[in-house]
Amino acid sequence: MLREARKLEVRLEDFIKEEESFIEALRRFIDKIRELNVKVEETGGKEDRELGNLRRELINLFSEVLKKQSEVEHERSHLLESYGSLLLALDEKF
Repeated sequence: MLREARKLEVRLEDFIKEEESFIEALRRFIDKIRELNVKVEETGGKEDRELGNLRRELINLFSEVLKKQSEVEHERSHLLESYGSLLLALDEKF
């Protein structure tokens, strides 16, 4: 049972690390949306090189957010697996 508890602890740390990375990526994405919005208001939405670059950066950041979120979900699945393993180990002890 202690082995499963330790495994859960490691998986929790991995989950927290991935979740923090996801949150940072999401904040960068939100900041870039604000930056793009300012540029759109300045140019009236007319496409120029800077606006195009910002749009591409936003798309790349969104892709990064999705990747980070999938990593969080992957780590969450490991947590769920550990919950079950810990319960089975507990049941075997009694």
